[in-house]
Amino acid sequence: MPLVDFIIISVSAASNTNISSRRAILLLMAAVLLALFLAVFSPAAGLSAAGGSIEVIETGEEVDFPGNVDLSVTARGDDNIVEVRLFYRTVGSRVWAYAYPSFVPSNRINASLNLTGEVSTYLPPGTEVEYYYEITDAQGNVLRTDATIVEYTDTRFDWEEVKVGPLTLQYYDQPASRVRAVAKSLEADLERLQRLLKLDETNEIKGVIYAKRSHTLDAFPQQSRTTTEQQIFQGFAFPSRSLFLGLGMDRGLIVHETTHLLLSQAMGNNAQPIPSWLDEGFASFMDPFVRVFSGGSLDSSTNPLRAMNTVTGTPHSIGSFYQKSLSVVAFMINDFGEASFQRFLGRLANGSTMDAALIEVYGFDVDGLDARWAGESSGARAPAPSAPGGFNQQTERPNAILFFNSWLLGGLVLLVLALVSIQFVANKLRPVGDPEEGLQPWEDPDLWDDDEDENVHY
Repeated sequence: MPLVDFIIISVSAASNTNISSRRAILLLMAAVLLALFLAVFSPAAGLSAAGGSIEVIETGEEVDFPGNVDLSVTARGDDNIVEVRLFYRTVGSRVWAYAYPSFVPSNRINASLNLTGEVSTYLPPGTEVEYYYEITDAQGNVLRTDATIVEYTDTRFDWEEVKVGPLTLQYYDQPASRVRAVAKSLEADLERLQRLLKLDETNEIKGVIYAKRSHTLDAFPQQSRTTTEQQIFQGFAFPSRSLFLGLGMDRGLIVHETTHLLLSQAMGNNAQPIPSWLDEGFASFMDPFVRVFSGGSLDSSTNPLRAMNTVTGTPHSIGSFYQKSLSVVAFMINDFGEASFQRFLGRLANGSTMDAALIEVYGFDVDGLDARWAGESSGARAPAPSAPGGFNQQTERPNAILFFNSWLLGGLVLLVLALVSIQFVANKLRPVGDPEEGLQPWEDPDLWDDDEDENVHY
């Protein structure tokens, strides 16, 4: 209790009693002495006098690409500083981590830490990291600094920027006319993407564009020797950091990688991880220059969708993976409409599983989608969607016309078999031609793989 308040209460108590004035004076003096005793010998007052203060003199940031983000702080206090903790998180993350910079305890210290060794074994250039310090002295006093942001920049180049909607592109060594033309085209591309994803508001995203393949060797994440030598990947997206890296000021590449980032925003925090066939297929579909292969030409050379949750394999299989992913997503959007695809993404964003979202919107699961994509694209009749209970709702009884059509169809089959037999005998009487003669380039696995594997966006 403050000294003044204590005295006032004591005086009030003395004035409201019926004791003599002498006893009132004695009571007042005793109250004053007691208040002075508490003020002088109170434990709280003793701690306050001995605690002292901590002051930050200077902070430092030094980025040296590749691999160094050196952070430092100089501080002093009335007592020895015994602990410094650095709290950090990449911008976009909701989780703080911490590390202990190295220093020698003293009343004046200089603590330092290379942040890249703490954040991750790999940190994409362009990543922004938010951080602050907690500094503690020997008496338990703690000073927390304000949070600040440092960007892990590729310091080898002089970067320029151009902004298109929510996207900021960082680049170097690019002709100004090329940058203007690509930026102009991207305006319509991003508007289309945001409309399809139903994103009225988007968070800011960033793209870092390199001019030469050799410059990406220290910037792109480590890959296998084969994929690196054959230059399989042209770009990498990091949705949790709202960032992508790419090679070349290429409109299709930028749209592809931007789609990854905005699709992640559309999914939000409630969605389960989506399979790579959907993520990569949709990103490829939004590329304005993309070429869609038919299911009939791809089905026999690709894995089923359930085995395509991640992108793995040889350069050949990676090319097949991207082609099928694109073809399936194009089938979903072109054959069933954008509105159905939007509802499908909405179910995923609300936490539905892939099978549940497909059944609710389209009437079939992943296996059903795989079968319909292969059948519809090759010209075969796709099986009708099943009812939610798992059975077909088409229960009408066959009529006489249906029986007649069946007999007619059977007769046609016999006629075709006869013609094929005649043709077979005729072929035996003349030399056999090249079995692959007449195939289009995208139907010949030995040809289409060479073209497509060179320009894959991840």
